[in-house]
Amino acid sequence: LKYLNWNDNPSANNIRETTMPVSTQDYMSVQDHMARYCHAIDEGRTDDWVNMFTNEGVFAGFTPEPLVGREALRVIPDNAFKDNDGTMCHFAANLFCDYGDNNDTILASLYNYVTTWIAGQGGRSIVMAKCKLVLVRNGDGWLIKSNHIQVLDGS
Repeated sequence: LKYLNWNDNPSANNIRETTMPVSTQDYMSVQDHMARYCHAIDEGRTDDWVNMFTNEGVFAGFTPEPLVGREALRVIPDNAFKDNDGTMCHFAANLFCDYGDNNDTILASLYNYVTTWIAGQGGRSIVMAKCKLVLVRNGDGWLIKSNHIQVLDGS
């Protein structure tokens, strides 16, 4: 299998061989982590959302410049909740994972479909994003080192 190598340059179409699919336990742990990530941002739980990243975590591709560090990351959930009356829903799907250089690093790819459900407006499709993440082991779980997204907004 081949996939985009987002380790070297997440915005480029670098291809490399799959290193090694992750264990079932690690896959389920990352899948759970990303579900909690979606619920935290949708519920306006900023502290929970930023604590899913490493201290120097990177969120790139949504804002003009990458956001680096937990303090800078706070703007994403704060604004998402406030700007949408708490009705935003993120849906992460099509997750696949491979180990990076070792079993303490995971390269993950997923689609994140975002909708809002504001009263009187019905459901609205906001964006589909292709996410390329690097996660690092943290005790029994994982933290996001970087999340590079490609926004597909139909414009």
